[in-house]
Amino acid sequence: MGALDYFADIGVVHIATDLRSGGEVETPIWAVVVAGVPYVRSGYGPESKWYRRAVRTWHATFVDGRNRYPAALAVVTDEPTLAAVDEAYRAKYAGQSGTTEMVAASARECTLRVVI
Repeated sequence: MGALDYFADIGVVHIATDLRSGGEVETPIWAVVVAGVPYVRSGYGPESKWYRRAVRTWHATFVDGRNRYPAALAVVTDEPTLAAVDEAYRAKYAGQSGTTEMVAASARECTLRVVI
């Protein structure tokens, strides 16, 4: 499975973010793909620990068992992309608890493009 398939096909991806003290922490999160580009969001807003670590360094590694996908991260602010990411979350996670939070304003402002 390649990196893009990982984001598209897996319900819960694992993001590894760097600790200031060294090492990393792996956190399960949701991810979507829009027009061939992966995106992640913090459903808990900007105070989420993984999100704060990610935007401090602007990189993360996504972990799929033995496979590791290092990635750069970039904030998304343009409305058409945010709307497309909203729809992707609604479609991929339809009927699951937490979907509403993932398209709320606090999560939208924490949308990150994943550059692999």
